[in-house]
Amino acid sequence: ANDWPKQDFSSMVAFYGNVGEGQVKLILPYPMRLAWDTTKTVNQIMCHVKVQESMGRILENILKHYGSVDKIRDARMDLFGGCLNVRKVRGGNSWSIHSWGSAIDLDPDYNTMTMHREQASMPKEVISIFENEGWVSMGNSRNYDYMHFQAALL
Repeated sequence: ANDWPKQDFSSMVAFYGNVGEGQVKLILPYPMRLAWDTTKTVNQIMCHVKVQESMGRILENILKHYGSVDKIRDARMDLFGGCLNVRKVRGGNSWSIHSWGSAIDLDPDYNTMTMHREQASMPKEVISIFENEGWVSMGNSRNYDYMHFQAALL
């Protein structure tokens, strides 16, 4: 099991270091499309070195679950909404977990920040794959922001 820090600033810095530091490339097990420009494909993303293996396993398990890139695409689990993004939380003053490259957003158009369980379409199996690695599904935990998964505890 992974021993992720709490999402407060001091715990995050103690575990991950300063925002934006410790970043490495993660070669994706299947091509992903940029959610904001689906004509563009990515084969690697930047994430924190401490989540690299875990996130790689998660994406491998998503591929295993669906069995093919076409089926992943049909489920929209190839729509990459971001990982490393040094910024403050939307409408707030604290650093986003994305600032450490220890969160990922998938299929943001169908799992927006404001959608609740009834509207969001994040597959339960995908949520379970993340949670089995100790990641927090914001949707499953707080019933909003279903796109967002983080290697930090609430």
